[in-house]
Amino acid sequence: MANEILGVVLSEAERHAARRVASVILRVGVLRAVEPEHLCFLFSHLAHGTLADGARLEIQEEPVRVECVDCGKTEARSFAWECPRCKGSGITVQGGDSLEIVSLEIDI
Repeated sequence: MANEILGVVLSEAERHAARRVASVILRVGVLRAVEPEHLCFLFSHLAHGTLADGARLEIQEEPVRVECVDCGKTEARSFAWECPRCKGSGITVQGGDSLEIVSLEIDI
């Protein structure tokens, strides 16, 4: 995953004739089971010697959105089979599975 993210970052940086990548902000859903510290470490290691060497990687977690027919909307830190608030079973679950680059700061 870190290698794929770095590939997209470097491709965009080169497309814009960047001298270096200063920071990357990712949105990662909690259902991806990503350990932010591990991903940051791997990204930093893989970026060594590239335009992204020394870039700051910030990870924004996207929670699972649960809509309950009994008590409304709430968020959860993992997949839900019941409402985390009222324990009702009439729920729909959305989100929590994203993986996207939100922003990329480069020096030109």
